[in-house]
Amino acid sequence: MRELIESLKSSESLVQKKAISDIWKYLPTTSNINGEEVLLGDDTAAIKSDDHYLLIAGEGVYHPLLKSNPYLAGRTSVLTNVNDIYSMGGRPIAIVDVLSSSNNNETKEVLRGISDNARRYKVPVVGGHISQDADCSSLCVFILGKAKNILSSFNAKEGDDLVFVSNSRGKFVSGFNFWDSSSMLKDEEVLDDLELIVEIAEEELADTAKDVSMAGLIGSILMLLESSQKGALLNIDSIPKPCEVPLKDWLLAFPSYGFIFSLRPGNTDKVKNKFYNKGLSCENIGRVTSDMKVAFVNKENEKELFWDLNTNPLIGVGNHTQTQEQHG
Repeated sequence: MRELIESLKSSESLVQKKAISDIWKYLPTTSNINGEEVLLGDDTAAIKSDDHYLLIAGEGVYHPLLKSNPYLAGRTSVLTNVNDIYSMGGRPIAIVDVLSSSNNNETKEVLRGISDNARRYKVPVVGGHISQDADCSSLCVFILGKAKNILSSFNAKEGDDLVFVSNSRGKFVSGFNFWDSSSMLKDEEVLDDLELIVEIAEEELADTAKDVSMAGLIGSILMLLESSQKGALLNIDSIPKPCEVPLKDWLLAFPSYGFIFSLRPGNTDKVKNKFYNKGLSCENIGRVTSDMKVAFVNKENEKELFWDLNTNPLIGVGNHTQTQEQHG
C-alpha cells in the first residue's frame, strides 16, 4: 500500500490538480445571484431559478489529445460536459464551443467530433467561436443544463457510504489513460445509463455525487471530500475494476462513465440495484469520516494514511459548507 500511495501522490493527475491550490485564493469562494448563494467547486455551478436549478459548466480539452486525435477531442469535450451535468442530477440543454485551431483539417475534425457526440447525447450546439490562425490549438466547450434536485459535492456526511459506479467493459485509448466504455454502446443505452443519476437525485437517495474526471477516481474522491470538509476510509481491495487493468492505472484513469456517490447506508442497496439492473458496476468502496484524512485499508485490515486534507489541500476548495436545505 505504501508503494501505491507514493506512486499516486507523484502522479501527473494529482500534481496538476494540486497546482490549483496555489491560485484558488485569487478566486471567489461563493457568488450571489438573486439572493441565492452559488458555491465554487462543484461539477457545475448551480443557480436557483424558480422551482429548478440552472447548471453551467465548461471543460478545456487536454492539449496532447487535441493534437493527436482532433476528432476524439471533439467527442470527449461533449462527453465530459454531459457527465458534469448528469453528476449534479440534471439534464443537458445546450452547448457552445470555443476552438482555436492552426489548420483547416483540424478544425473540421474537432467540429465533426463535437457534432457527432452532441447528436448522440441529444444536446444541441447553439453557438461558439472559431479561430483558425492560432499558433497553439485549444478547445473549450461549455454547457447549460437544468435540474430539479441537485447532488452537490458539498453535502457528504459523516457515516455515508462512498459508492463507485462504472462500466468495466471497454478499452484504453492508445497513448492516453482514457477508458472508453461508451463508444461501443447504442445511443439509447448511453442516455439510459445517465438517466439513473437523475432518478437518484429526484428520489433523494444520495447526499452528493461527483463525476470521475481527468483526475481519476482517487483525485475525484479527494475533491469531493475537500468540498465537504470530510475524510474517508477507502477499502482499496473493494474497488471494482477491469481485471486486466492494474489498480494504480484504474485509480488515475478517466473512465468515460464513472461517478462517486455519498449515500446514507440505508439507501445503498436501492442505488446499487438501479445500476446492477443495467449491467453496470456499483460497489461500496469506503465510508465518509469527519477528520478530513483519507486512509487506505486492505483485506488484511492494514491501514495507511493516503492524504491529510487539513494540512495538504488538493485544490483549495471547501472553505464554505452548504447544507442539503440550501439546495431545496
